[in-house]
Amino acid sequence: MSSGVYDGVTRGWSPDLVRLFPEDRFCFLDQTGSTNDDLLKLLREGGGTHLSTIQADHQTCGRGRRGDKWEAPAGTNLLFSIALRLPADKLIWTRLPHLTAYIVGRAVESILPGEARLRAKWPNDLIVDGKKLGGILVETVMSPEPFAVVGVGLNVNMKSADLPPELQEIATSIYESLGCESSRPFLMGLIIQGFIGDFPSKLLEFEKVRLWLEERSFLKGKKIRVISTSETLAGICRGLGSGGELLLELESGEMKTIISSEKIEVC
Repeated sequence: MSSGVYDGVTRGWSPDLVRLFPEDRFCFLDQTGSTNDDLLKLLREGGGTHLSTIQADHQTCGRGRRGDKWEAPAGTNLLFSIALRLPADKLIWTRLPHLTAYIVGRAVESILPGEARLRAKWPNDLIVDGKKLGGILVETVMSPEPFAVVGVGLNVNMKSADLPPELQEIATSIYESLGCESSRPFLMGLIIQGFIGDFPSKLLEFEKVRLWLEERSFLKGKKIRVISTSETLAGICRGLGSGGELLLELESGEMKTIISSEKIEVC
């Protein structure tokens, strides 16, 4: 099964690209609990390497950034995790969710109709027409060497009618935008090529990523509530800082820089 899917993912690639992502770096599973858990385990056991990728047709225990459950009908969406060898500079590691949104978002926009654009909800959601299209979860493993495991859940061929009523109001898919199904292997191939070409270089040369996200910011200009374990702050989102930080203007006029949060609500 993995071999056939791999051939679809890499179809049309140059020999040089294929050499950078050989078949032994790719594993396709009909079903698993969580591709992130699988890849974290593999890396901790010394069995994975840079660009090792696990894709699943169905996840039974997929989760979001705060442990929120993430499930999708089998055979419809793009569910995968990819291992990235972390650079020595730990200060730029926090940019990885933003780089992932940039890579995945550009791949999706390339198949959307006309001038259609995604919106990016800091730090880890992709939005279309006000509804969630996909989510990103980045986790790290430090031993035997430091890797990031980047998990992506992207709604590709899921139909709104197949969702429970409460999710129909908040989730969407590429199918709903195009009115037809898309090739998941082709889209996966675009995303893998993005990681090959842009990681880690655009963690260092970050301005192009920051501008892309700023232009598509779902939160900029809106009144939001930022909830963390220690405090809750309310104010107007003023965009992104130079390293991808959220800029929050409080009612007092003070500007706060937000590095991470448990939850963000639009007021």
